[in-house]
Amino acid sequence: MELPSPEDIIKALMKGATPERSDEIDTLWVKYHPKVVVADDGPGITLDATKERIKFNPKTMEVFWLIGFSGWRAIECYSPHVVLSAPCGKTLTDLFDDDSDLPEVERDYKEKLAAARRLIAELDAGAAPWPEDLPRPSSDRNAIAGPQYQAAFDLTSLAVAFTFLHEFRHVMLDFDDQRPKDRKEEELQADVWAREFMTVKLGDYAKAHGHNYQEVLSKRSMGLALAALILHEITPQHGGNFDYFSIKTRLTTLLYNTPLSDDDHFWRFAASLLVGIFRQRHLAFSPPPMAARALAEHLLNELPD
Repeated sequence: MELPSPEDIIKALMKGATPERSDEIDTLWVKYHPKVVVADDGPGITLDATKERIKFNPKTMEVFWLIGFSGWRAIECYSPHVVLSAPCGKTLTDLFDDDSDLPEVERDYKEKLAAARRLIAELDAGAAPWPEDLPRPSSDRNAIAGPQYQAAFDLTSLAVAFTFLHEFRHVMLDFDDQRPKDRKEEELQADVWAREFMTVKLGDYAKAHGHNYQEVLSKRSMGLALAALILHEITPQHGGNFDYFSIKTRLTTLLYNTPLSDDDHFWRFAASLLVGIFRQRHLAFSPPPMAARALAEHLLNELPD
């Protein structure tokens, strides 16, 4: 049996995340016809694009998978506190202090992210230990055991699709000779385009398949939030540098003004990821008791540039 080509795999990821735009993806691919180059593994991450090709290495996909599944653990760590803060009238700090189980759960979360960082640094990806309780990368959702891991699979797939849509936008800008002189501006444009590509026409998909629009938007928005966490972890500097804007700018671009109700699960997920970023980076934060959406927006505003 002939294995799918790298081009076929990337297009399948994009179409799986945005089935309502499948024909558009085919049309754009014919117009811009980028090659997909699978580079050899080495230290660091390989993921970039020009007008002629998109290049990544196998380790990059393993890192995305590992951080994506680790990001799901943020819900286990912090969502109980995010949910309870407003109704209990307690700050997150008070709830963390009262939770005797948090240190063990949080240690596991941090160990998973540390494993991803070790994988990034390794010259040989096979030399980096893989967490025993996380499934290995797979393209078969049904091969992933348990509803929690299947949910992580879905969100990670959306995050990976977003990233390749982002890279495809670089191809388009370069091909059309529209790349901004400022690299940060180009990165921001690619994020905005990829976000809109994944969200603007999702109502068509929801209507055609009898799904609730808000539920589809919520899931895709969670995928975008997870993509921001993954890109945050693999970017050489967490703050803005010459080539990349800050995590605050990226999260604001992808998450702010998401048109979902205040009680949507997305806000709990986004707030949990943001709490994880603050605690991973040892940033001081002390928000008053507030509901998940207000908390997510507060933490987003409090992130340093």
